[in-house]
Amino acid sequence: MDIKEARNIVIDKVKSLPTLPDVIHKVLSLVQGEDATAKTLGDLISYDQAISARLLKVANSAYYGFMREVATVQHAIVALGFREVRSLVLGITVFDAMKKSSREASIIREEFWMHSIGCALAAQIICKKVEEVDADIAFTSSIMHDIGKLVLDGFFTSEYEGVLEKVKKNGISMVEAESEVMGFTHADVGGWLCERWKFPLTLVSPVSFHHQLEKADADSIKVTSVAHMADVLCKRAHIGSGGDDKIPPAHPLAMEHLELKEDDLDKITEELLEEKEKVKAFLSAIQ
Repeated sequence: MDIKEARNIVIDKVKSLPTLPDVIHKVLSLVQGEDATAKTLGDLISYDQAISARLLKVANSAYYGFMREVATVQHAIVALGFREVRSLVLGITVFDAMKKSSREASIIREEFWMHSIGCALAAQIICKKVEEVDADIAFTSSIMHDIGKLVLDGFFTSEYEGVLEKVKKNGISMVEAESEVMGFTHADVGGWLCERWKFPLTLVSPVSFHHQLEKADADSIKVTSVAHMADVLCKRAHIGSGGDDKIPPAHPLAMEHLELKEDDLDKITEELLEEKEKVKAFLSAIQ
């Protein structure tokens, strides 16, 4: 199938997916402004009671482990920081949108979200060791990197069953099987969805190119490298599942742009394994 034709079919299929609430785009814009304060950001988030409640639930979860209760949105912003709240609000909203709109067919949702959240945590750990990467953008794009799989599983169910059968029979990766069966991949679909939701390029690129770093532009190559590496290391740590058990090698471009060595990857994987319970706590809080 021609890639342009595939894109049109996918976009037509996912028109039933909701657009994200206006508050999301306002939060993204506000946090980047110089006049943002805990009060202005808190007031904006508080307009959406569902998001506010989930934000407080996550802030008070074992994932953060605060000794005292976080009682208000403003308190959460002060405790976690503007950018962390931005990541959480976006992650929670995307989780809700996809949970409500795509029925479970072949991919086990619990395992899928464990993998996605594990990748987000891995991205945070990686960002402690590399420079010039927005850790919160890396967190958000990593939690969303496989979102196209849910679209394919929910809206192209019979075709995606064929993908999973090929994965199981031939021992290949999901992205390889998708290319063979469908002519496009979950990364393509995830990128199209992010564009439809009008996300900035810094979020679209990691979702679109985490398997093809050579296609990322210079402005987003580092955050795309983080998303790729987080995926690899989360698979090494066996946290959740994106549909296959194949552990891909680290892309040479990611190693180069993040200035990491194999010893660094081993240490990050060990740290990720030590934080595995945090992944479960985060998932429990946002469900």
